[in-house]
Amino acid sequence: MVSWISAIPVWLKSALLSPTKLKIMKSKILILEDETIIAHGIKMHLDNNGYDTDIALNPTDAITLVRSENYTALICDINLKDKISGITFVKEYVDPSIPVVFLTAYNDLQTMKEAELASPFAYVTKPFDKDHLLITLNLAISNCRKKFLHKLPEDINIDKISMSIREIEIIRLLAQSKTSDEISAQLFISPQTVATHRKNILRKTGAKSMIELVSLAIEKGWI
Repeated sequence: MVSWISAIPVWLKSALLSPTKLKIMKSKILILEDETIIAHGIKMHLDNNGYDTDIALNPTDAITLVRSENYTALICDINLKDKISGITFVKEYVDPSIPVVFLTAYNDLQTMKEAELASPFAYVTKPFDKDHLLITLNLAISNCRKKFLHKLPEDINIDKISMSIREIEIIRLLAQSKTSDEISAQLFISPQTVATHRKNILRKTGAKSMIELVSLAIEKGWI
């Protein structure tokens, strides 16, 4: 369990337990955990606290999901009963801009050194308190968004970024983890038009991932 959690003041812990208080939208989280009971326990707790979660019980399913969905963050068990470990999965298949919280039953130095190569936000050791995991996840997302806003390219002035009404509609739907096909159907426009809008949105904002785009959208008041 992450030891620094116990030192957090009660008032701050209360705020950190609430995604809403951290101005986090209905963020979509992928849980890669091969122990079914643990996976569903995490999902239930996160869903009850404002998140939208998917479970992958193996790396193969997780690879399919990360290629088809826009995830805000990943909770990943290191020690999977598979030829692909959680560390390998993150290094090879997860966008580096997506914050990762590793779960592990082992806190030996060798495992930690290997995990560092995947640049996770934090490690949570099993068994863990679900509220501690929730706080860690909230902080991971909040920290990632702040880092993005601070590293915006110099030629992008956040105050001068403007979006059309249609682009803002699309940003709001993307923030709800809608796919391009779902956006196309909801707005009655072609998938090609959605793709063009997405390209323009990323060009204007300089965002390289959904969490970066949502961070900027919150800052600008688009969502």
